[in-house]
Amino acid sequence: MRSPSTRRPADYLAIVRRNLVVLVATVIAAAAVGVGAYALMPKTYEAHSSALIIAPGPASVGAERASDLAGQLRSASYVQLAVSDQVLSRVARADDAGLLGDAVTPDGLRERLTVGSPLDSAVLDVVATGPTAEAAAHLANSVVDVLRVLVTELEWSDGPVAGPLHEIDVIDVASVPDAPVLPEFWGTITTAVLLGLLMGLVLVIGVEVARDRVVDPREARAPRTSDAAHRGAPIVGAIGGGA
Repeated sequence: MRSPSTRRPADYLAIVRRNLVVLVATVIAAAAVGVGAYALMPKTYEAHSSALIIAPGPASVGAERASDLAGQLRSASYVQLAVSDQVLSRVARADDAGLLGDAVTPDGLRERLTVGSPLDSAVLDVVATGPTAEAAAHLANSVVDVLRVLVTELEWSDGPVAGPLHEIDVIDVASVPDAPVLPEFWGTITTAVLLGLLMGLVLVIGVEVARDRVVDPREARAPRTSDAAHRGAPIVGAIGGGA
């Protein structure tokens, strides 16, 4: 039996060419398995909403600058407030339609939220995920809506002009996403195809090596002995000349 170490790269390429139909069938089957796996995988959807922190006051350039500065100073606190139990427990209780899922808790909702604020900005960005597109959009919008109410309660002042010192205004309402962010369709198919191709190569090469058949005339050629080996061989006899 020939050792795999004595085979040349051309021999393995010949094995691949002879089994091309098998490899193509393996790739097609793997792609079909990938499509089926994608259909069965749980999906994750993502929705985005944003809000602006403002300080109510008279409409003037100075007032707008003061409002923007106040919003920047408050942004870090409101980022923490947006994912607090105060906000998320209200979001869970207000989910009468059950869009967020069964038995939702503040901790479970917190894991599905990312709230941030760009540097030197009074804008809050809310990114929510969910098992359905409607759940992701509903969570993102609900967090902003509840945060608006809670900020008004916390920032209320009974001064000369009663009202909140700061407010939350909605900039972008989260829309229902069209497609999931995870898993990726083409990423799943590509992974399945590559795994199928690898398994097919291992299978056909392993079978051919185990059979050890001569299917190519080049494999039947005996290795040529080098001239150096002839020169090093001992002389076992000679034909002498006549006297």
